[in-house]
Amino acid sequence: METLRAKVFSGTFSIIAISSDSRLMGIAVASGSTYVGYRVPHAKPGIGIVATQAYTNILYGINGLELLAKGLAPQDTLNRLLGEDSERELRQVAIMDFEGRKAVFTGAGAPVYCAEIVGEDYVVIGNLLSRKEVVSGMAKQFESSKGDFAERIIEALKAGSAIGGDKRGEKSTALIVISTEKVEADIKVGVHENPIEELHRKLKLVKI
Repeated sequence: METLRAKVFSGTFSIIAISSDSRLMGIAVASGSTYVGYRVPHAKPGIGIVATQAYTNILYGINGLELLAKGLAPQDTLNRLLGEDSERELRQVAIMDFEGRKAVFTGAGAPVYCAEIVGEDYVVIGNLLSRKEVVSGMAKQFESSKGDFAERIIEALKAGSAIGGDKRGEKSTALIVISTEKVEADIKVGVHENPIEELHRKLKLVKI
């Protein structure tokens, strides 16, 4: 796998999740970098989701979805990608498919604070965090929430931000929700003084 490193790393916190009926999957991400939605979140209907961050290599998303589509499990997919990347210790990656199978990796060189939590139907990862509790707060929020799936993901993102989020504060965010058939929502906030609230506002204009 050819190495493609972002010019600036994406100090980022993300959640990927699957709905209780396995019909929907989603990813929400926020970062102190701008235009994070064009680097970190990757999703394909009926296949799965990849979050690639820290010193971001977007090929983890592109190639990862291709490998999932060929039938590889998330852990096998991740192992293949890491094995082809000489700079893997700089990466933070989470992968999930529509069977709810998960794989996650946080390299030793990911910006601190960095952390990961794997739940029954979600994965939360983060790096360059103000404190590690950002990810645990996101996990608790998602586990305790009910109702609309996309709303639950964004509320988890809000919880992470409220606990401290990115050390630099948040400048950009994104949300992708997919079903087994199509992309249900793909919302990006490239630069904003309150990007998560703007993301939430935009979600309210979308019917899923």
